Amino acid sequence: MTDLATQVAGLTTSVNALTSAVNVAKATLDASVSAAGTSATTAQAAVTTAASSATAAQAAQAAAVAVSGLSNLNSFLGQIQAGAPTAVFWYDTTRDSDGGAWRKRCTWQSWVTEAASSTRGSRASFPGQALIVVQGSTMTIYDADQATPAMWMVFNLGIYLHGYGAVTSVTARDGCVYRSDNTGTDGDVYTLDFIRDDSWGVHSAYKFRPSNPRIVDRNSAATSAAQIGPAIGASQCNSVAVTVVPGAPIDRTNGLPKPTVVVATTAGISVIHPSGQVANITAGGGYLACAIIDGLRLAAILAANSTIVDYGPIPYANVARSAWLQYSAGTPSSGGAVQRPETTGMGGVIDGAFRNLGALWRYHEDPVNPAAGMLAMITASGGPYAGGGAFNTGWMVGDCRLALSSTSTASVVASGELVTNGTFASTSGWTAYQGATLAAANNTLTITNGAASNGIAYQVIATVAGQTYLATVDGVGGTSTVAIVSAGSAVNSNDLGQVVATSSATGITLQFTAKTTTSYVNLICDNVSGHTVSFKVCSVQLAEPDRSAKAIGLRVVGTLTKALVATTADLSAIGGFGTGNYLIQPYNPALDFGTGDFMVAFWCQLTGAASYALLNRWPASGYTTGGWNVGFASGAPTFNIAGGPTAAASNPIPVAVWTQIVAARRGITLELWVNGVKVATAANGQTVTNTAALLSVGANPDGSNTSGGASVALLRISATAPTPEQIARMYADERPLFHPGAKCVLGGTSAAVQGLAHDPDTGALYAAKGDGTSVFQGLVRTAHLTGLAITSNSDNHTAVAARQGGYVIATANQAVASQPAITFRDRILADRVPVAPIDANRMAFPAVATTDATPTVIGRLPVAEGDELQLFVDVEAAEYGAAPSERMGYQRRARVYRLPNGNVTVAAVQTLGTDYESATTTCDVTVVADTVSQTVCVQATGVAAKRLVWSTLAHVNRSGATRYAA
Repeated sequence: MTDLATQVAGLTTSVNALTSAVNVAKATLDASVSAAGTSATTAQAAVTTAASSATAAQAAQAAAVAVSGLSNLNSFLGQIQAGAPTAVFWYDTTRDSDGGAWRKRCTWQSWVTEAASSTRGSRASFPGQALIVVQGSTMTIYDADQATPAMWMVFNLGIYLHGYGAVTSVTARDGCVYRSDNTGTDGDVYTLDFIRDDSWGVHSAYKFRPSNPRIVDRNSAATSAAQIGPAIGASQCNSVAVTVVPGAPIDRTNGLPKPTVVVATTAGISVIHPSGQVANITAGGGYLACAIIDGLRLAAILAANSTIVDYGPIPYANVARSAWLQYSAGTPSSGGAVQRPETTGMGGVIDGAFRNLGALWRYHEDPVNPAAGMLAMITASGGPYAGGGAFNTGWMVGDCRLALSSTSTASVVASGELVTNGTFASTSGWTAYQGATLAAANNTLTITNGAASNGIAYQVIATVAGQTYLATVDGVGGTSTVAIVSAGSAVNSNDLGQVVATSSATGITLQFTAKTTTSYVNLICDNVSGHTVSFKVCSVQLAEPDRSAKAIGLRVVGTLTKALVATTADLSAIGGFGTGNYLIQPYNPALDFGTGDFMVAFWCQLTGAASYALLNRWPASGYTTGGWNVGFASGAPTFNIAGGPTAAASNPIPVAVWTQIVAARRGITLELWVNGVKVATAANGQTVTNTAALLSVGANPDGSNTSGGASVALLRISATAPTPEQIARMYADERPLFHPGAKCVLGGTSAAVQGLAHDPDTGALYAAKGDGTSVFQGLVRTAHLTGLAITSNSDNHTAVAARQGGYVIATANQAVASQPAITFRDRILADRVPVAPIDANRMAFPAVATTDATPTVIGRLPVAEGDELQLFVDVEAAEYGAAPSERMGYQRRARVYRLPNGNVTVAAVQTLGTDYESATTTCDVTVVADTVSQTVCVQATGVAAKRLVWSTLAHVNRSGATRYAA
């Protein structure tokens, strides 16, 4: 019984414990149920509040829509027109001279009251944001104030005297739309003036107005045309651009400044001035396209050689190209102050960029010293030039002599010598071609022509498609006038590259990129029968390509690694330096800078506080006169030229952090810059010319003192010392390339850029290509646009225009557009730098350079008939360079007038105060009349053999209503 009682007692205890646990669980569950109920009530209240907020938001949006008169305020992306447009333009009237206020003053014009139809939308007023699309024989203006752009007006371009179908470009400003047409003798530049409700054209015979010029009559044939003004250089118009120059006369009919219209034609460039006068730049074959730079200068692509982009001022009288040209941007073969490393013709130019079928080019111009401008080459994986592949060079300053850049992550393994019998111990390994005979003696190969054709000795070498090689050979004379070295995919082919040198030239160097597994190296004589040419020491080895115009890469020694500079970034760096692993360039005379200025710039990452010379140029035999190096002492950057003091930074750079180093010699001063900040200087005017010098990266030229743990990206060497402003821009624009995820090359695979546009509101640059449009901020690609249309989408983008964060793109199948929501566009407008109103009485002219004592116009103002004015001029000048000795300051007052039907006249010029001249006292500033262009000119006289930079500020006091003279 005792055991049974014990068991019963134990069971009772267990039951009681279980009951207690159940009661606790029940209480917890009841509490949870209560909490859930409370949460449900709270959630329901939140739902009610959200619904109420949504209703309020919808009501607010509806109210905003009602106030704005727009259909809705949403964003938009999609097709706006089917077909293949030939030109597009985004007309932002808020950038007009009056901010677009002219739109509100248009009430009586025929187009305001035009009824809605298939060629006219229902909105009466001109859109604040207008998308203009030209396709075939129609031009359509879309209202982009609406969230979904809607047709506002259609122009049938085949109508007699109202334009023809071959429109090449379209632009707009201050209430006028301009289009260029190259339809044979019927081509013209045509103006549609919405404020005057008028239209007219200009071609090679005269300026004309059709008998029915009103906008409402745009699609009705005219019966006749009145001749109302002078002609332009040719009827075939390839492009049109428009600007308002400082001091432009005010149009009394609308209160806006009169425009200057620039037209590229098959005869040259025609500039239609506010007075109606036409000034022509004549050039054989004309120009393919033109752009206006900084409002007062022109950039244009030469038709006779489209690799050349010409730059010069807006002309005010007829002038030949040779006399007008300030400078050209070209290629090594075509020449120019700025040179690109390829030979493809330019397809388009805008302020700050140009394009062709090989790359996108970002250009930061120095208009005072054009040879010191900065250029960046951006390609895609299918890019064929400068070593091929996808890369972004960063900013190449001035006369750039070397640029290394890559996006590859594959290791680079030295090829060794690829030429058999490159020492010419015999003729073995070499084959004669085109009747040539070969002979070898004293390690020299001699080619003798057997006929009046180029005698050739060639050899087939094993190559890897897509890889770059460096061929070197010495010419040692002969009766031939030239020694030619070429590389090709076949014998006597130069499709991979060619160098033409004198027959006795040493150090002939050719960089080429292979297309197949075999390539031909050709040594060539001239084409005179019996002539000879001799060569010594021919070598071909794998190289890291030079992306500069000099195209002399660095040979690979050993095995080097490449890695992305940051996770999922585009840019890669080269490293893995160590014993037997480095880069080296044979003697390159382009790096003999003598005692002149030069620059070495690169980004690097170190793994510790290292001490070594990362970059060296000196003979393999040792550091001697003419040598230089850039390295580190316990992690602190150093820069030395042999025989002189060293510029040495005080502090080491951060470990494992990408850092920009710029070493420059300016005058006799060595400068060291770290991340855009000057950290050290030294006086060192020693020469850097040495005909035995080798350039090495990652080790000394003899392979010693290797740079273990270092990685290098964006290495550039230039014969130009960058200005502090340029160094700051290099750092600011290149730094983002080293951020995780940073994209810096063209999207897709094609490097053929077919259209360019700059959005002045966001700073974005759009590059339209055959496989989408790449969008850049600075040097970073922020987007690549594809798949923009839902139906019949085409990623073959042929033209683009952009404003306020939106864009319109012409594709092979349609016009597509994108625009942010209205509220976002309003935010962009609020944040952007306001467009300065045109001040007809005060103007600052862009800086102008003089290089001699020839009187030069540094500022110019149009003077209308009937104008009476007093002109106050303030001029400042200084010598260009780091240590100017010339500084000048002048103030002048001039009384100027122009009688009706008369010429501009300067009645008097007075000096205000005392002129300041720090050195040369023969300089001068005066005010003169130009009766050819009917302008008043500020004219400066400089100093012989010195580059002076002149800045001019003018104030005009016009008397009475004559300010508004026509």
